[in-house]
Amino acid sequence: MRRAVIVIVAGAANADAQPAPADYGFKFITIGDVGNPGYDREDLFGHTSGRGGVDYEFRIARTEITSEQFAEFQNAYLTAGQPVGSVGAYFWGGYFDDGRYVVPSGNELLPVSGINWRGAAVICNWLHNGKGTDPADFTSGAYDTSTFTRVPGSNVLVNDQATRSPGAKYWIPSFDEWLKAAHWDPDKNGPGEGGWWLFNNGSDTQPIGGLPGEGETTAGYDFASLGEAYAIPLEAYPSTRTPWGLLDTSGGGAEWTEEWLHGTPEIRIAQGNATGQQIYWPDDPKSFSPDIAWSISGTNPNINLLEFSFRIASAVPAPGVGVMILACGGFISTRRRR
Repeated sequence: MRRAVIVIVAGAANADAQPAPADYGFKFITIGDVGNPGYDREDLFGHTSGRGGVDYEFRIARTEITSEQFAEFQNAYLTAGQPVGSVGAYFWGGYFDDGRYVVPSGNELLPVSGINWRGAAVICNWLHNGKGTDPADFTSGAYDTSTFTRVPGSNVLVNDQATRSPGAKYWIPSFDEWLKAAHWDPDKNGPGEGGWWLFNNGSDTQPIGGLPGEGETTAGYDFASLGEAYAIPLEAYPSTRTPWGLLDTSGGGAEWTEEWLHGTPEIRIAQGNATGQQIYWPDDPKSFSPDIAWSISGTNPNINLLEFSFRIASAVPAPGVGVMILACGGFISTRRRR
């Protein structure tokens, strides 16, 4: 004889899950394939071998910070009573006018160049604190700016917090995160068969510098001036993307990471070619493209150099444990009487 029963099942649900931090227009892309192996190809510097394996999901912006986003930050910083231009940039698509930062129509997606690492950290704090305008909204959350000091007696060493604070909602990508987002392809060798690409366009060939519609990146193209180079908007090369769909990892600015060069608190590492930057590899073995996975650039975190910018990384929703009550009706038990 069969009995029809109703079973109540307790299981995991997302009732207590934490929502992802706000998108804020960054068009975040989730980087998964948790536990991917580290970089296993040629590495002339010996810095990248074995790196790039990440054992958690994270999100990273599809492009670098845009002029529109930068202007919004600058205006909030100004409202908080911070010095005008203290987190400045050499090139961006706006200007200061009548007490506010303004971006003309059509310039919203122009890249931002010349942001130092500490300025990028301040922007992450502002985002972490919900784009507030209190002075404290800029000094902690992702990075503690009170650590942004020089080691006494040193001209180069700094005390800057090495990596993001626990619980940070937005941050400057780690070297491993950036490397994975730009060069790891979870399906390179077939579905679920991942591998590393040499360049950050999902190939082993340097993207070709040229104007939109003619080339594949603004890097490596001989612009008449840097002003002309930085007048090319982000997202102008939609076919040049990483396997995950990131745009402008070549071109725009060289992008900050949290990494210290050789682990010494002096030089923060950046990845990727800046717009208008000339490429000589492989013509001269002593000169190479920063778009190569193992090539790096960087400088002291408090120095503004023309080519540097950054893209925001962010947390994904944290899983929660809730209770899901599922009513299942059916003949799930069979019992015979003899």
